[in-house]
Amino acid sequence: MPKPHSRYKLPSGLSASRKQRSPARAIAIGSYLHLLTACLSPLSFAATVDEPATSPIDNFDWVPYELLSPEQKQALRSGCTGMYVDPMADRLEQLRSSGELNTDLDQLPLVIEADASTMTDGEVAILSGDVRVSQGPREIGAEVMTYQIDTDQASLEGNVTIRQPGVVLRGSEAHMNGGNNTAEFNDASFVLHRQHLRGGAASVQQTEDKVIILRDGKFTSCEPGSNAWSLEGDEISLDAANNQGTGRNVVLRVADIPILYVPYISFPVGEERKSGLLFPSLSVSETNGVDIAQPYYWNIAPNLDATITPRLLFKRGAMLELETRHLSANWLSQYNGAYLANDRGGLNPELEDQINAGLISEAEAKPHQGKGRWMNHFEQIGGTDDAWYTRLDYTNVSDNDYFRDLGASSLSLQNTTHLNQSFEAGYMFQNWQLSSRLQNYQVLLYDVDDPYQRLPQIRMDGYYRWQGFGFELDNEYNHFTHNDKYWADGRPVITGHRLATDYRINWDRRASWGFFRPEIGVKSLNYELDDEALSFDADSSLGVAAAQGSIDTGLIFEHNSGRFLQTIEPRMFYVYRQYDDHSDLFNITDDGQSVNFDTSDRTFTYSQLYRDTRFSGGDRLDDTRRLTTGVTSRWYDNSTGEELFSASIGQIHYYDKRRITLDEAISNKATSEIAGEMRINLGSLGRFYTTALYDQESSKFSRGTAGMQYASSANETLVNIAYSYVRAGTSSASNQGLDQVDASFIAPINKQWYAMGRYNYDFGQSRELEVFFGLEYNDCCYRARVLARRWLDSNIAALSESNDALYDQGLFLEIQLKGLGSSGAKVDSLLEDSIYGYREREQLLQQ
Repeated sequence: MPKPHSRYKLPSGLSASRKQRSPARAIAIGSYLHLLTACLSPLSFAATVDEPATSPIDNFDWVPYELLSPEQKQALRSGCTGMYVDPMADRLEQLRSSGELNTDLDQLPLVIEADASTMTDGEVAILSGDVRVSQGPREIGAEVMTYQIDTDQASLEGNVTIRQPGVVLRGSEAHMNGGNNTAEFNDASFVLHRQHLRGGAASVQQTEDKVIILRDGKFTSCEPGSNAWSLEGDEISLDAANNQGTGRNVVLRVADIPILYVPYISFPVGEERKSGLLFPSLSVSETNGVDIAQPYYWNIAPNLDATITPRLLFKRGAMLELETRHLSANWLSQYNGAYLANDRGGLNPELEDQINAGLISEAEAKPHQGKGRWMNHFEQIGGTDDAWYTRLDYTNVSDNDYFRDLGASSLSLQNTTHLNQSFEAGYMFQNWQLSSRLQNYQVLLYDVDDPYQRLPQIRMDGYYRWQGFGFELDNEYNHFTHNDKYWADGRPVITGHRLATDYRINWDRRASWGFFRPEIGVKSLNYELDDEALSFDADSSLGVAAAQGSIDTGLIFEHNSGRFLQTIEPRMFYVYRQYDDHSDLFNITDDGQSVNFDTSDRTFTYSQLYRDTRFSGGDRLDDTRRLTTGVTSRWYDNSTGEELFSASIGQIHYYDKRRITLDEAISNKATSEIAGEMRINLGSLGRFYTTALYDQESSKFSRGTAGMQYASSANETLVNIAYSYVRAGTSSASNQGLDQVDASFIAPINKQWYAMGRYNYDFGQSRELEVFFGLEYNDCCYRARVLARRWLDSNIAALSESNDALYDQGLFLEIQLKGLGSSGAKVDSLLEDSIYGYREREQLLQQ
């Protein structure tokens, strides 16, 4: 007979015993709750199970931004106008803090509530009217619940709602078989709070082996009321035990329009890796046309995987890209490769006009047409936690234009001009480090000779400390070879062996008032040159040596004015190195070449003031007797210890002529340029910096940089402005000078719209180097970026005098469907290279 509204609170042990069901045989619903929540558990891992188009879902658990707590607003995802708030998460936290939850949820009391309950012949228990079964943070609700005791089957009807932390599911009815642990829900719709996903299926079934099967399933990460994109399938299976999922007849819809069909897809459930198709990428450019790539991820083993990417460029042809990764106890390895069998040449409208006008040939405009093009990159690190180590970094491409024309979807090397090809191995003893390296470069520049190869380079460096003294014993052997016997201009290439030593003793005394560091030593160079390129009377065995000494000292004076701490830090650096005749290194070939395997003049900057050599590389022992004087002043905030301002200035005074140079010239300058630098912390406005070199002889600035960098909290807004200047003729590397400005930014227009851009202009040549402007839309559902870009293309510029032909231009589009993946990384890579701080901004926004 029906009873008034009933409430039972029973210890969980009762629900586990079939013999103790008699007081109200519906107690067995406890096992039903446990089974239903077990069915739900895998769903919390499944990013592919959500709302069917045939079953509308209300906005349960959705809270708009204005109603969120300050903590929830802080955790809100980028671009979202609200979030799903899980009440069961708060209940679980309360149970933990109160001590009621000691082990797992099954130990909590089971509470059953209903407006009425009946028992039929002791075999069927029926609860009706606002039925609610709860166990801690797990809860089941329905209008009617029926339990068949003899068959251990139950059914729920009418507004069925099932909750557990992180998941809420609703449906019209549900059926459960406790004997074989199977269950099925009809017209189910649900929300995964943490993943910010909603969706459902016409039916959700759990099999005996705990596999969840969704029929007519659909899901999206869009906020309630928006269906900008969704993924749906006839059948989606989720196997939480084996961390894998599959989908059949899967369709990607954008604004309810089907744009991609996949007959079968495999994906990981949870954070485990799983073989299967990844989200394809699509881009369009002026030169390559439509560019489509479909990656496939292959989880070969727990420590080995591969991504295989067929790629089709409409104006170039079909190519294949491969990335593999391997991890072991001692090795971390990665390989990237790509191959385009037959390049169609691309299509640049400016060059097409030049071909049609007869100004250039098609072979000049499309030098790689009909050729196979490829790229290989292998990187390996070994012995990271041991005394021994290895480093392998090898990259080569088929031609100099590979990255400019084809790019690399899995490798960021687009802006490099020298591809490293090196292998290094070493061992670290207590006081010595022994290493050997093989090194070569592939140069991606035209009309530039390849550098020397080091086959091999061997270093043996020792360092000891005793009673405040330091002993440095550096030894370096190089065998310099070259691919060619002659340079591009026809001169013979000098090759040979070089042994360089650098032995020093120093004493380092540092205190709060300053520092004092004297040092003495000797350096030597010894050569064994190959005879082929040498003139008849040149000596192939050469050697030079020079003693040296230096004193580096400085004082720190502090003035505390309450809020600020100001310092004055004078510094003096004296260096002496004796002169040893280098004449045997000059004019050793019939055409007057000198020995120079890797040496060049250092570009003079402020940091050069306190170096003990004016050369980079090891082919010159520069003679010097000089004194550097400088001073630095800093301002600190006493309350935070943060540096607010610093300014430094210094100059080198030479006491002798410099007779050792790259050639046989002699330098008579008595002083260097005056070098200075300054940094200002602008607080919330960012920071300002500037460096400058002033030439007293000409009374002009010879070099300078200045800029400002601004970053808001979380790097949401970034603004960078930089100016660079080099006076023409002041540097061998920049005889034409430099006069450029580079400005870039990314900033929000409103909560979901962002603008970004860059302007790089060369005043000396009166032309733009790169200009782009873009817009980004970002919400919980998707992220879209479009970028219009125009840039100077030096390779095209060499083919024509037409000013229009100097430039390439394109429109770049990137779409990221949140919860699925990105449509490409070209825009992202471009912004990383162009906007300082962009990478850190992305990392913060994705947290």
